[in-house]
Amino acid sequence: MHMQQLRPLKPAKPLSNDDDASPKTSTLLSLSSSALIPRARRRAHQAQAGQVPACEICRKRKIKCDRGRPECFNCTERGVQCQYRYGPEPAASPSQLERLARILKEPGALSNQLTTLPYHDALVLLNMLREMPRDPQPEPEPQPRAATSSSLSSPSPSPLSSPPSGSPTPSLPQYNIVGSLLPPVSAGMEFELMVRHPIAYPVLLPVTVSSLPLTELLAPRRSETFGNSLLEDTKYLRHQELPATSTSKGGTTPTSSYAGLSHLTESHIHLLDQINISSWTTLPIPNQVAVEAIALYLNNDYPVLPLFDADLFLHDLVHNQPYFCSRFLVAALLAWACQAYTPMQAEAAHYSTAFFADARAQWSQYGHRESITLSNVSALQLLCMTAVTHGKDDLAFQYLRKGLQVAKSMGLVNLASGAEPADAWFSGHADWTRAASYVAWGTFNWVSVFSLHYHKSELDFPPRLFMPGDVEAVIAAEEGGQVLPPTSEVFNATCKLWTIFTAVTKAYYGQHDHIWLDQRNALDFAEDIYRQLLAWADGLPLSLVRCEGSSHAVFMLHTYYHAIITDVFRPFVNMMNHSRLMLRTFGTDRATPKAVYHASIRQMKRLLLSYRLEFSLEASSVLWQTCVIYVVNATIRDAETNRDEMLFFLHLCLAGLKELFMSYRVFGSITKGILGIAIREKVLSHQELCRYLGRLKTIGERYKVKDDDNEMSGVMAKWIIDLDLALTDPELAQGGKLAEQTDRMSEECPS
Repeated sequence: MHMQQLRPLKPAKPLSNDDDASPKTSTLLSLSSSALIPRARRRAHQAQAGQVPACEICRKRKIKCDRGRPECFNCTERGVQCQYRYGPEPAASPSQLERLARILKEPGALSNQLTTLPYHDALVLLNMLREMPRDPQPEPEPQPRAATSSSLSSPSPSPLSSPPSGSPTPSLPQYNIVGSLLPPVSAGMEFELMVRHPIAYPVLLPVTVSSLPLTELLAPRRSETFGNSLLEDTKYLRHQELPATSTSKGGTTPTSSYAGLSHLTESHIHLLDQINISSWTTLPIPNQVAVEAIALYLNNDYPVLPLFDADLFLHDLVHNQPYFCSRFLVAALLAWACQAYTPMQAEAAHYSTAFFADARAQWSQYGHRESITLSNVSALQLLCMTAVTHGKDDLAFQYLRKGLQVAKSMGLVNLASGAEPADAWFSGHADWTRAASYVAWGTFNWVSVFSLHYHKSELDFPPRLFMPGDVEAVIAAEEGGQVLPPTSEVFNATCKLWTIFTAVTKAYYGQHDHIWLDQRNALDFAEDIYRQLLAWADGLPLSLVRCEGSSHAVFMLHTYYHAIITDVFRPFVNMMNHSRLMLRTFGTDRATPKAVYHASIRQMKRLLLSYRLEFSLEASSVLWQTCVIYVVNATIRDAETNRDEMLFFLHLCLAGLKELFMSYRVFGSITKGILGIAIREKVLSHQELCRYLGRLKTIGERYKVKDDDNEMSGVMAKWIIDLDLALTDPELAQGGKLAEQTDRMSEECPS
């Protein structure tokens, strides 16, 4: 038989590492020790190198696949359905882990790789990072500290157990919570949200514990003005001993006092420097203290919840004119603003109490006709806010509803669409039109925040006036030369957000909440609200996209956004059949309310961490407590969260609450309520509870007026603090009720 002579084969040319992968990919992922890989291992190596595996059809036919998505060329030509196997990524090899550990040591190397690698390669890197051993590095030498214990601790104490007061924060293993600060690779729903709605759900780049200033994060910060006295010295001036005004009357507040308040405008600073507060009050408060307290309010709280037009208010305040300013409004504003000033001036806590009493006395003397003014609507809402933080919730409801009554009589709020137009009395007057817009929408926004925390529906309709931002544009079109104030853009977006929330308050907290009679209809309602919220976020201007250097108002805008989302889906998260409840808007097969809930919680965790890192004590606001309350509720109950992450965010939240307690009396009860939840969920030990309560008692001494007073006496705290319990028992979920339970648990604590 004649055999065909074949050409002899030459030896194969050895491959180099550079031939095996592209330069960009090989920099990070070509970590194997040899480039000569047997055919049986080639596919696994391709997956490790970041290459997309061939489709299942081509693999079975053993033909070359171009790996095109969603369909490869071969399947398209043959008209068959192309399928890819979506399985877990192969585990990282020891050499890969070693290379990855070296990269993590280089400053900025990890973030650079994540932002420059191809998308699939970046996902492989994230998966490798999550699969790394918890502590591949040698343990650092332990720092001396008092022993701590936890009811759930392993034999070695958790590195995130709270250190006792005054002890240094221990060094933490680098990878103990790194997994919690990355998006889960398998969360298809979250990735779809990140791709389709990147403003609402930006990609969360990883953060390592070693890069965090743990000492500052896990303990209340102290103002440089006081040093340690803020937490240690409790012998402050009493209400009856307010110091006499010691500064000159006006124009003496140094501009340098506003150096840390980056969001004050030049025009505001110019007017603040001219204020003579003695023209508006008989209480003996130093002019500089009053001016700086107002400046803090304008920088921190006003951009989030403006209750009046700041330009018009400051103009009248400086020039002693009564149109957009009044003695009642000044007293109510200082009652609120002096609380935030307490970290800089300890006596400010008692100034707040004095101005609160003064404002209440002034309001009690007003007749019906005198009460109908724009300034009074603003002042009543400020009194409501102050009553909340003083722990006087009955007064808070009283002033809230009285303010709404006055506002409605002026045609500002709660008018149905068929009602008579509200602008008859100020139409044609630019200043009054602008002032009415700010008062109406500021009141509406505050009432919405109030509803979020108290689970009460107080308004049925949003204002029918132009929103701030829109009203300036209308005036500019009529008169020309109008410049939009910098707060208008974020305020305009906030108004639109709370307008969407109005339907939620009526359905969830209203008197006729029949929505829950039909689970499918309830889910359809929630999904419709969510679509509106996603559309709202997609339409935000670039200036309101959160990033490093964003203002406090932008942070709070996104915080409220995700808080609303978690409240919308919270009733479905704990349902027995939650895994079968699917949202029809999304393409992924895991589009459940629980997936959306956890996606928003992860965004709020990063907002909380970024807020603590970026904003100094002077530039922070009480309003960020929303983020604290929502994150701590979710963290304590998340069974899938590793213990170190849980303790990290718990102590981060508790540090923030103690910091707020230095300025706002109600946060003593709020913190006790959170501690009670943590004890009930077996996250903290009884010893840790006693230590925290001892610190709260020390801070609370500042609020005692007489030596025999209880620092927490008279504090109601009817806020909803236990958000899950509120679904079944709203009264027991209030901060005050939870604080009482915690007090009973602490009876065995040493005095």
